[in-house]
Amino acid sequence: MPPVPTSLINSVCQTVCASPSPMLLFAADDALTLLYANEAHVRMTGRGVTEIVGKPMFEAFAPNPESEAASAEEAIRGIVNDILESGAPSPDLELQHDLPTEDGVFEQRFWSVIHWPVHHDGKIAAILQRSQDVTEEVRARKLVAAEKRAAEQSAGISFFSYDPETDLFERSPGIDAMFGFAHGEAGEHANPFFERVSPEDLPAVHKEVARAMAGGAGTPAAFDYRVLVPGEQKARHIRVRAGIERDPDDAKLKLFGAFVEMSDIEHARAELAELSKRNAALVVESNHRIKNSLAIASAMLAQQLRASDDPSVQEALRLAATRIAAIADVHGELFKDAGVEQVAAGSLIEQFARSFSRTIDGNADQCRIAIRCDEVILPSHYAVTIALALNELLTNAVKYGMSVDNKCQIKVALIRSVDTVTLRVSNQIASQRIGTVASQGVGTRLITAFARQLEGSIDTGVQGDTFEAQFKFPIPDAGDRRDGSTEETS
Repeated sequence: MPPVPTSLINSVCQTVCASPSPMLLFAADDALTLLYANEAHVRMTGRGVTEIVGKPMFEAFAPNPESEAASAEEAIRGIVNDILESGAPSPDLELQHDLPTEDGVFEQRFWSVIHWPVHHDGKIAAILQRSQDVTEEVRARKLVAAEKRAAEQSAGISFFSYDPETDLFERSPGIDAMFGFAHGEAGEHANPFFERVSPEDLPAVHKEVARAMAGGAGTPAAFDYRVLVPGEQKARHIRVRAGIERDPDDAKLKLFGAFVEMSDIEHARAELAELSKRNAALVVESNHRIKNSLAIASAMLAQQLRASDDPSVQEALRLAATRIAAIADVHGELFKDAGVEQVAAGSLIEQFARSFSRTIDGNADQCRIAIRCDEVILPSHYAVTIALALNELLTNAVKYGMSVDNKCQIKVALIRSVDTVTLRVSNQIASQRIGTVASQGVGTRLITAFARQLEGSIDTGVQGDTFEAQFKFPIPDAGDRRDGSTEETS
């Protein structure tokens, strides 16, 4: 198969580079040679573009040699063959392909993948793959399935009666298996079972038995404890629900109930909690690194600005540095918060406006920015777009609102309605500084692009001596909203 043209790769890159979905482009050759990965894919896998481009897919992302799951490579090669034969995109497929951690240990990961053919000169030259990490969803689904199995197996299968006075323990064979005993190995008494209860949990078990027996007939009892089976690294988790009743055979008060093994549920819950913790740490670390990288870029632009004598070049570099600093500020705010999946937009706007006010040339104390924000919770990937839009609107407000004596009055408002959010920036027009209010420059085009990215709109207008811009976009999920507002002046 001929090599994939660079022009085709560049075209795909321009299309998907800013996509929030992780996208991977690879050649439709025998090696599935990797051609491009967008930033979302890099963040998801932790593998940079230069690390993988030019390599076969399953050399760059080697399979876990110890995994017993079905081969992801076989599945993807089958999909590629189907696409080459039919020319149609593949349906959504869920598969397992583990990734190594920083210490080289493979971590179980699940993916939802879709593939599209990329044509050149009437032939399929490459395949575009969207890979969504669905590990947490799969684990949660397995947790629900485990709970269902436990509920189905608990009725009658693990029935028992226990006489604390004689230590006689009548039970179904399933209970012996829960404690790691072969049939008949443990005998008729409970003591061998108590010996395998975790020493940390055993006192509470004895205390609950004594409490229930003291309460007499009808007293419920509940136990949740760990069982340590010799030769096993992980503890088993046992749940017991029982009650005190009188045995009709000998009229003695005994403990009757059922055992349920919860090991798979507890292990899945622990793994899910660890994965969530790891993912949150990775996102926070990513924001931290992005902020540092942007700070370096901003410093380099500042150095270049000082080295230039051309006013137009200086202005362009200054605006570029301001935009980079805006992105860095957002990632700095996200870095402070471990809850990185959502962002409080009102607080973000306030923080950014205060930060912007410190960058104004001249006497910043004379340029006042009044801020009033309704609080609304938005997905965190909205944060950069909103901050960049506000940066352009504030830059425009200062440009046309600051008078020759460095005074200006700017108002910023974030207004929430039922299903939309409006970012409004207004300023008094300084007649000695402004030629025309309307602009068709880079800033205008950027704001328009930002509005389109959030499926919103940008409206501007002049009323008397005040210029006002309104950046509107729909709230993506009504469940993310909450009441509250804040107001201050910087």
